[in-house]
Amino acid sequence: MSNIVIIRFDNEWVDVSMERSVQCCDCGLVHTEDYRIIESETGDHIIRQAVRDNRATAARRRSLRARKEGIFAKKRK
Repeated sequence: MSNIVIIRFDNEWVDVSMERSVQCCDCGLVHTEDYRIIESETGDHIIRQAVRDNRATAARRRSLRARKEGIFAKKRK
């Protein structure tokens, strides 16, 4: 697994031709996603599989905790 993080913004198009990892900004949950194109008589369909990556999630949450970000940030009143 690659350690490169690309920051995406709302409404941005993403190339889904490769397997990739997706991280939640706030909670640090990491998923590995895979896509397939299914051909049928009614047309082609793109399906997605997301699998939680426990090891990458733990590493991401340790990083968030060390920097006091995301779910580990101080609550605003």
